[in-house]
Amino acid sequence: MITAGAPAVDDPSVYEALRRIDKSQLVVFAGPSLVDSPLFEYAAHLLLPPVKDGDLIAALDAGGSPAVILLIDGYFGAGQAVSLTEIQEVLHRGVRLYGCASMGALRAVEARPWGMTGLGEIFTAYLTGSRTADENVALLHDDTYRGLTAPTVNVDLLCELLVAEGLPQEQCHEFGRRSRQLYFGDRSYSALRHLARECFDRRGGETSALEMTLAYLAPAQHHRWDAKRRDAESALRDVVLGLAPRTNSGEVVPVPASLAALLPKGSAL
Repeated sequence: MITAGAPAVDDPSVYEALRRIDKSQLVVFAGPSLVDSPLFEYAAHLLLPPVKDGDLIAALDAGGSPAVILLIDGYFGAGQAVSLTEIQEVLHRGVRLYGCASMGALRAVEARPWGMTGLGEIFTAYLTGSRTADENVALLHDDTYRGLTAPTVNVDLLCELLVAEGLPQEQCHEFGRRSRQLYFGDRSYSALRHLARECFDRRGGETSALEMTLAYLAPAQHHRWDAKRRDAESALRDVVLGLAPRTNSGEVVPVPASLAALLPKGSAL
């Protein structure tokens, strides 16, 4: 099988750097995208749960404002998603703010004119318009942040890997198309296995297309096609090693007229 993933977990310098960093230097909002990575344990002293509205400012006001925030995961929905107004306030205070993988990638695209920096392939896909729907990164998770459903970005990577393995493109594309048609809350791993049995040929030589796909869908192989984890690991590595671009000059770009109404009255931003 092809191994998809960033080399971050194989770089010992990342673990050493994480040991030296504290929350005055870096805070990371993460959950499902990082929970199954070895980096999750080593970065535990820097982690906060997936971000909700108000959490960024709370992190700054908790005593000792962090110099850098890496926003990976966050909650969706009315009244829960972190707002652009809050992000601009964080940037206004001089904090370097990075986003990747999930809610972080979405907000990094929207807040890029103000100085938020996006990292990773998922951010780039939204920035270039090859992805537009929030649903592409949405999933359901349990109380430990482990995913119960597979986001579209991960299924798309799985299909790419299956094609690279030599499976029939038509069958891979049909599997991907039908997977994307599922509501994100219904795209469970059992649902994907059911679709695989309908889309892939059971015949073959030593390993059929169906057997290969079911092997990838086994829990122990989920990391091979976890696009969100790959971006989260890469971003965390680049931030802690100082490899991430330092594009936030500390200056705040004027708010576009279309968003000015979102700002609180009397705001100096």
